[in-house]
Amino acid sequence: MSKSGISFFPAKESKLIEEKIDGYIKSDKALFDEKRRIGENDNYLCELIRQDSIEEFVSYVNHEKIPLSIKIKTSIFETNKFLIENEPTLIEYASFFGSIQIFQYLITNQVSLTPSLWLYSIHSNNAEIIQILELNKVAPPGNNFQQCLKESIKC
Repeated sequence: MSKSGISFFPAKESKLIEEKIDGYIKSDKALFDEKRRIGENDNYLCELIRQDSIEEFVSYVNHEKIPLSIKIKTSIFETNKFLIENEPTLIEYASFFGSIQIFQYLITNQVSLTPSLWLYSIHSNNAEIIQILELNKVAPPGNNFQQCLKESIKC
């Protein structure tokens, strides 16, 4: 087992993760421990989405020229298994956290509504997002709600 306890990753990935952790610890151990305690993606864009800070979000994505269809970069601090395993897009991440203003902004800016949004929306427990999916006739994964039911039981 490696010193950081991440031996289940392939050797190359394990080494990169260890280097990233070592870099965080060397730069600011207290900050590293705090981010670990929080257990969420520490990316600024993710923070804006979680807080549903629409004005800051719009300003940031425009200033940084971030495509609205990108996937969220993984973080060593993320602890939610669903987010770790699925590598969400911006709209999926907004849906997961029930960030209705950002969700609506992304729709207005032609970001596609995909079946996977049902699974992310279940986690948010935000009826308004689910209603938007229904109104836009977004089919659930596999054209039935079986996977949605299973996901709702998990969370």
